[in-house]
Amino acid sequence: MKDCVFCNIVKNGDNNNEKEKNIVLYEDDLVLVSQATGSPVRGYLMIITKRHINGFAELSFAEMKHVKNIIRVIKEFYKKYYNVNSILLEHGSTENGRHPQSIVHAHLHLIPFNFNKEIENELLTELQLKPIESFENIKVNEKVDYWLYCNQNDNYYTSSNILDAPRSIFMNLIAKQINIPLPYEWRKSVTKKEYIDEMINIFNANKSLLKNSK
Repeated sequence: MKDCVFCNIVKNGDNNNEKEKNIVLYEDDLVLVSQATGSPVRGYLMIITKRHINGFAELSFAEMKHVKNIIRVIKEFYKKYYNVNSILLEHGSTENGRHPQSIVHAHLHLIPFNFNKEIENELLTELQLKPIESFENIKVNEKVDYWLYCNQNDNYYTSSNILDAPRSIFMNLIAKQINIPLPYEWRKSVTKKEYIDEMINIFNANKSLLKNSK
């Protein structure tokens, strides 16, 4: 897609943003892992499909298994370096379901951060999220707009009921929990250089684990 920022990252290795370059930390035939632009916390990553699809629900079950293995490995070394379990977030979508400024190209947010109970309840309520058994269960959302959340205890939730949710709800709830002024506008923020350098070092030290994750 000519005007898709993530397709440009897949093709060129960065987003050509004057403020910040997206560092590609890992890639294989299916996905690449990149640092999130305007991250309010350290270690905020995105897992991006290399082909242009709207959500991870469109992947085959074999491809989903591969993505789960990548997530598992990253979570393991996040636990080692940050001593915290990670959360997983996605807004998978048809183009008509997206906010006009959203990027319609499948990307998961993987963050070494835990919502407290109050913030998590706000998220579950706002998006009408309901429990599902596993990551693969999002397959039922293949042709609809959906939200996905996996908390630090590996409990998965999804919903396809809410189309008009607050923009950047995930980042804004993170900002709310750590007392950053709201609304948090990630497009106007730059991930701290020390966060970027830290992630490059962590991924360089764990490349062999990722290569053996298949």
